[in-house]
Amino acid sequence: MGQWLDTHALSGKHGPCPICKTGTDKFRFDDLEGAGTWICNSCGAGDGITMLMEMMGCSFREAAEYIEKSAGRMQVKPSRPGREAGDIKDALRRVWAGGRPITPTDAAGLYLHHRCRIETFPACLRFHPDLSYIDDDGVITQHPAMLAQVIGADGVAVTIHRTYLTPEGRKADVKSPKKLMTPLRKLENVAVRLRPISDGWLGVAEGIETAICAGNQYAAPAWACISAGLLKTFRPPPEVKLLAIYGDNDASFTGQAASYELARLVRNAGIEVKVLIPEIDGEDWADVAARRQQG
Repeated sequence: MGQWLDTHALSGKHGPCPICKTGTDKFRFDDLEGAGTWICNSCGAGDGITMLMEMMGCSFREAAEYIEKSAGRMQVKPSRPGREAGDIKDALRRVWAGGRPITPTDAAGLYLHHRCRIETFPACLRFHPDLSYIDDDGVITQHPAMLAQVIGADGVAVTIHRTYLTPEGRKADVKSPKKLMTPLRKLENVAVRLRPISDGWLGVAEGIETAICAGNQYAAPAWACISAGLLKTFRPPPEVKLLAIYGDNDASFTGQAASYELARLVRNAGIEVKVLIPEIDGEDWADVAARRQQG
């Protein structure tokens, strides 16, 4: 069935993802409420059994049988103390309160103008002038940042996505310029709701910039689901009659696979769905917009 993961992945620190085998610090085991929860910037998020299923390519039943067989010979250790929900909520409130509406001249406004050619900005995005960044060695540096509220299906903010920037509006020279804060609950069916649903039409994409650019190109609202893994868990609100999925054209086919998996589930629920993938390998819809601007 494969090998179990290196215990370093369970340290709670950012590191390589044991599922997609990419990156150096895109994965973190946060173990909310002792449920074995984890977050990967590419794979999305899940709990202990979904990690086992993804790593071993097995079904839920096979994963459960493997756990049952292995439990008797595993050494049980006390679980790592998790953060209290109140502490997580306070941290989210502090960061959001430290932000302010984006303007065309601040670092977030310059970044969005460069990436998306926009000069008016969604209220779910904010500019933070001096946000702390903690690297793997515990060194803390301060950077301007763009904040984005990540909203659950119930309309409640679950976490904050941070994009660390330079004062000139470029990505900061740090190991992971894009990070999610520890969420209040397991991440699934969440999105950055950039624009209201219009006449039953909604689009979804992975990244914030991708969703903005795709929405502009097709003159329709689009939300950002943050990653391919979380895109697969998205379910449209009841008022959506047509869902457009703006997938990434990844060399690994991760973006395409997530897009068509979501399309299959949505269509089975009786909703009209379209999947739109850029023609050029390696591009997302923000890349398409940038190429057209240059042309």
